[in-house]
Amino acid sequence: MKFNRRKRAVPRIRMQLLLLGLTGAEPAFTGWSLGLTRAGVPFEAVALKDLTTPNEFVDASGGARYQGIILSDAGLIEMALEPADRELLEDLERDLGLRRLTAYAYPGPEHGLLTPTWSGKLEEVEARLTPAGRRVFPYLSERLPIDPGSWVYLARPESPERFETLVAGPEDTALVGIHRHGDGREEMVQLFDANPYQSQGQILRRGQLDWLTGGTHLGYERNYLSVQVDDVLLANHSWSVNGHRSDQRPEARMRMSAADGEHAARWVRSRGLRLDLACNGAGSRDAGGNGSGADPLLGTLLEHRDAFGWINHTYEHRNLDTLSQAEIEAEIKDNVSWAAAVGIDVEQNALVTGAHTGLANLAQDPPQPENVHMRAALRAQGIRYVACDASRPYPGAGGSATAAPGSLFSVGTAVAVPRHPTALPHDAATASQVLDRLRSGGQAGVLTFDQVVVGESRRIFNAVLSNDPRPHYFHQSNLITGGGENASALMYTLLDAVLERWNEHLRDDVTLLQPTLSEVGRLLLRQQAWQLVRAVGSIRAYIDGGRVTVVNDAPSALEVPLTGVAAAGSDGCGWVRVEPGETTLELLPQT
Repeated sequence: MKFNRRKRAVPRIRMQLLLLGLTGAEPAFTGWSLGLTRAGVPFEAVALKDLTTPNEFVDASGGARYQGIILSDAGLIEMALEPADRELLEDLERDLGLRRLTAYAYPGPEHGLLTPTWSGKLEEVEARLTPAGRRVFPYLSERLPIDPGSWVYLARPESPERFETLVAGPEDTALVGIHRHGDGREEMVQLFDANPYQSQGQILRRGQLDWLTGGTHLGYERNYLSVQVDDVLLANHSWSVNGHRSDQRPEARMRMSAADGEHAARWVRSRGLRLDLACNGAGSRDAGGNGSGADPLLGTLLEHRDAFGWINHTYEHRNLDTLSQAEIEAEIKDNVSWAAAVGIDVEQNALVTGAHTGLANLAQDPPQPENVHMRAALRAQGIRYVACDASRPYPGAGGSATAAPGSLFSVGTAVAVPRHPTALPHDAATASQVLDRLRSGGQAGVLTFDQVVVGESRRIFNAVLSNDPRPHYFHQSNLITGGGENASALMYTLLDAVLERWNEHLRDDVTLLQPTLSEVGRLLLRQQAWQLVRAVGSIRAYIDGGRVTVVNDAPSALEVPLTGVAAAGSDGCGWVRVEPGETTLELLPQT
């Protein structure tokens, strides 16, 4: 890797980052690559083993090509650059105030640290923010969440002037801090490794990114937790712990009671977390029985209808894989008519089909193709967003199986919106049912329900931290309460564990967003469009003094995610419409 020696740098900085790794497989490299991609931050990922042409740090105008550098390991700059080129890079960083982050380092004098006093598993260490850390990570509470699997070195700073600790370990040791070089350059140093799915890495990346870029960059992040409950008003099959199978007998079916509806409303209001109920009107019709027309569960939910969101889940929850267009349309519109008649305002243009049927299912053996009538039926009923399972692969463009699990794909004029499944089965209302079902499915390592809750709450919490708006979905059986082991219901136990982690590690003023199904679809479409814009190079952006200049080379206006500019909203974060040509934006005033 070589430095461009054409001319001395001018104070014009391109808004992108350089991510530098040795092989490209390092946990920090993959973690930052995924995190920057999800946040929509432009970056160049360079693995030294694959480097064939020199990389330049200054563009033709003399401006800096990068806002900052992220190193997956210490020593990569020394490996990549000759001494004279390193000196020129350091001049550039010093002259323009550019910063670098070493995402995993062994402590020593080159980082402003003494030799390590201890090394071991990070989960054995209590990590806490210092006062300086609260300024860099203002969204965090005092303690850092830690998932198993990281190795850490503990070391003390050589001096407070050379190294400012942001995240501290025991006995004044540092886990993360800012090394101030003698020539004025600043480098953030992290003494533990973290892969893309560990909360200790994910939760720090936003603050590290803002520090690295001075708070102004392309892309932006939010925290999302949308919760959807399928089959509401229906009765689900019940898993037999003795028979180790789903009991299909009518008398074994289980359905929420009116008391469960009351419990749901109380839980929503006490936690401040909305539940979106995907409902089936025929379930309430069938529950009336004997011509009485009374359904206590529906009555209770209607009393508390403002506590919930409502989604069309089709009227009878029929399998749509082989139905005609007329039959599919009837399932959609009959449920809308029923909802209007009882006073439920279902989300417009959105649909959850029964068990995601009607859509292609490549995870099924043999693979199930999309119903040939599905597209016309959705279009005729005005459905713009239809739910799919984020754990399944789906056909890509031209019918090829290229759409990875969790990807958006089209169903005619509708967009399939991926939803995350959970470990709580649709036919389980008790902990023993969950455990037996998981074990019967081959998960022999599951010993206790607490293990399930810990693992699932970590997964959901990490999704919340990762700028992922995809909903998490459950079933009405998971909301059934009662005496004994399931007094608080399975779903509440799991979500309370997620919220406990959130409340423990995030400050009270950090917003947890809950987009609806159609809002999630629009968010994902925006993110997808921005990825395409970045891939074709339609947008370039620069910082020059107190302004940002965005250059749109496309023939039409584009939506650009920005952080740190006044035009992006009161907090300086959001989507900005940029017309063709150059647009100049003012930076958000510093507080």
